[in-house]
Parts: sequence; structure tokens; C-alpha cells
Amino acid sequence: MNKKIISIGFALLLFSVSIINLIIPQRSFSENENRYLQMLPALNFEDIISGKYSENFASYSSDQFFSRDEWISLKTVAELALMKKDNGRIYFGSNNTLFDATEKIDNKQLDKNTNVISEYVHTLKSTLPDLNATVLLIPTSTEILSDLLPAYAPVPDQHAAIRKVSKQLNGKVTVYDPTDLLKANKNNYLYFRTDHHWTSAAAYFVYREWAKQTGLTPFSQDDTTVEQVSSSFYGTLYSKANLFTIKPDLVMAYRPLKATPVWANYGQDHITQTLYFGEFLDKKDKYSYFLGGNKPAVEIKTGTKNGKTFMMIKDSYAHCFVPFLTSHFEKILVVDPRYFNVDYPTYAIENHVTDILFLYNVPNFSTDKSLSRLVG
Repeated sequence: MNKKIISIGFALLLFSVSIINLIIPQRSFSENENRYLQMLPALNFEDIISGKYSENFASYSSDQFFSRDEWISLKTVAELALMKKDNGRIYFGSNNTLFDATEKIDNKQLDKNTNVISEYVHTLKSTLPDLNATVLLIPTSTEILSDLLPAYAPVPDQHAAIRKVSKQLNGKVTVYDPTDLLKANKNNYLYFRTDHHWTSAAAYFVYREWAKQTGLTPFSQDDTTVEQVSSSFYGTLYSKANLFTIKPDLVMAYRPLKATPVWANYGQDHITQTLYFGEFLDKKDKYSYFLGGNKPAVEIKTGTKNGKTFMMIKDSYAHCFVPFLTSHFEKILVVDPRYFNVDYPTYAIENHVTDILFLYNVPNFSTDKSLSRLVG
């Protein structure tokens, strides 16, 4: 009898949850997770036959589950109580540090993207023979702060991936490996504890050494102001756990004392004289304070008069790196191949590019399929 009552109660619970999920309004975007959510998929015969409808409906059921954020938090608490070191999406590290447990190195795509860079630079140099081309692949926190990971946590060897790219591009494009530099400075605040990005401090360390190696004179830390712009940042890794015991991150902005004026065109007639967007400090995605988040392309004109045009092909790790460049180049083009679809050789040639940098974090570079647009 008791088993029957339990079964009926469980069935009623499932029925009630299903009804609630149908009644509550759908959300198209989760600010907490900083991503678009799966909406109720339309019935389509081809999708049903292929199984795509079932996949989309499963994603819809998960994404639109009522009080989703609270259930994620409860699940995390239960996993920690069971002494688990991860929840399938993040590792629970030491010092309240969260790590991305889904990072991977796709060696086939890594080779393809490396070949794309080689081919693209070769194409440009036939018209722009004096082009300076460099690659910056940034290890994520799982590589640099590995001592904070749970014991035996399986993570990819990002340093080996950088060495592989460097060997493949040997003599064609200069690859700067910042792994040892970042490890030597890992006691600094190099990575957010709750987000997958690096901080402005890490970007500054790498900028300084990269600039020296490329013949530029970096501004020193004494010539820099460091401003704390937020003390309440909970990033993408936090959103995968909602662990209420984790303290928020700080967001710091590094600015040269002698600031170079800028005029930045973010597209759609959005032109400003800043590289920082304070309105994001009142939102969940505070990392978008830098450059306003992901944009297809940003064209920056500076007060520096030297005739040099810098082109950066990048992922979001570049956003807190770009402000360090304004005193070195007259014009800066920041492009994201995921969203910017142009004839890339023509784009660079028509803009008389003198310097080009490919800046990605290592896992992104090894999995990004949009780089093929450079030569496609």
C-alpha cells in the first residue's frame, strides 16, 4: 500500500511540474548563464524522423524547467555533500575556485586552424610583404592554476597544444607562448574564480612581454592606474553551479596614466570614445565591460600618428587586452570570425594592415570552426 501511495505521489509530482512548465512564460535568454535558452521546438516531420526534434525538446525541457537556477544550486549542494569534486560541467577547486570541466583539445581542428593561419598570412604577404604576424594562445586557468584542481582531475595539456602550433608555424608566423610567464605570476589575480576568462592583470603581464618581443615599448606598471570597477562579478562557471558559498570576483581595469584618445566604431552607427561599457557593471555579464562584449567587428582610431594599422583576429580573451594597444597603433581592427563574415584577405589589404595578431584561449582555438572563413 505504501509503495502504491509513493508511486501515485511521484506521478502527481511529475504531472504538476509538467503543468507548471507549460503555464510559466518561456525565457529566451538566461542572464545568469549568459546564453540563449532552447524554446519550444516547432513540430517538423523531418526533425521528428532525424531525431532532432527529440534532442531539441529535451533541451527545451531542461532549459525551461521552472526555478531552474534554484534547482542547479540545490544539485550542487547535494553533490558537495556527497564529496563529489565536479558536477559534470565544472570542477570544485581549492580556494573557492571553479574550473571548466568541459574543456578539450581537438587536435584535428587545431591542425586545421593552424594551417588556416599559415595560408592566410602567406596570402597577405604577397601584397603586404612587410606584414608582422604573431599568434598568442592563452592557457586557461586549468593549465596555470592546476594545483588548485581536484586530485587527478582530467584536463587537456594546453601547453603541448601551444608547442604543437609553434612547431607547425615555425618560420612562417611567430608564436608567443605565455605559459611559463603566467605560471611564474600565478600568485597574482590572473583568472576569475567564477568565470572562464582571464583578468586584466594577466592580460597586462602577457601584453608587456609580447610587446617587447614584437619590438614595441610597453608602458610600465608605474605608468598605469588600476581601478576596481566591480566587486560583485559572478561569471559563467558560477552559473553552472550556483554555489552560494562562493564569493564574487573583482573586475579591475588597467589604464595608462597618459591615455591615448580613441574613436571606436562598434557597428550599426554605434561610435563612442571609449573601450569600456559601464552599463554592464549593473548586469550579470560584467566581463562585457571590456569592449561591450562580443561584436562582429570593432574599428578603433587612436590619437597615435604612426601610420600603423593593427588587425586582431580573436575570441573574447582579447577584450581586456585591446586597451593596451592604443598607444602603439594609429588604427586597430578587432574582428571575430564567428560573427564577421567578409572576404578576409581583401579586408586586410584594403585597410593596409601592417600588423596582425591571432589571440585565442587554447581550447577555443582548437575547437573554433569559424577560422576557415579567413581563407574560404
